[in-house]
This record gives sequence, C-alpha cells and structure tokens, in this order.
Amino acid sequence: MKLLLLAGVLSMSIAGAAVARADDCAGKLTDQEKQTNASLTPANQQALANMKMKDGSPATCEFRAGLLDMLGHYPPAQRDEGFQQLLQHTFVKQG
Repeated sequence: MKLLLLAGVLSMSIAGAAVARADDCAGKLTDQEKQTNASLTPANQQALANMKMKDGSPATCEFRAGLLDMLGHYPPAQRDEGFQQLLQHTFVKQG
C-alpha cells in the first residue's frame, strides 16, 4: 500500500513539473503569440507544447515563440493547416 501511495505521489510530481514547464513559456510569449496559440485547436496547442528538439530535449520557449510568430502571418482559419504543414514538411518527425 505504501508503494502504491509513493507511486501516486511521484507521478503527480512529474505531471506537475510538465505543467510548470508549459506555464514558464506562457509568461515569455508576447500577446500576439498568445493570441496565435489560442487560435490553434487544442490538439495542435498540445503538439506545440510537447515539441522536442533534435537532441530530444523539450523545445525552448524561443523556438515555440518563433513558430507562433510564423503562424501569426496565416489567416486565423488557416493556422492549424499551416502548423500541420510545418510539422510534416519542415521538422524531424517525433516518435
């Protein structure tokens, strides 16, 4: 029973750290970048938040902000499609 409780606390700690990392980037984004991110579907927002660099490390806030800057040039209705094109044709596929 103690082992189960320890495993639960450990998993909540790891999940909390992932949420904190995502929140760290939210404070570094400009208002325009936040609006662009909000215009994406929840699935694409999650994909952006979970992106990894080529070395497997989490994508930096600056990298994510740069993507959002690029997507900001698309009309809002085409941002999700533009994001998917960037993933398919520009970046190394994950997994």
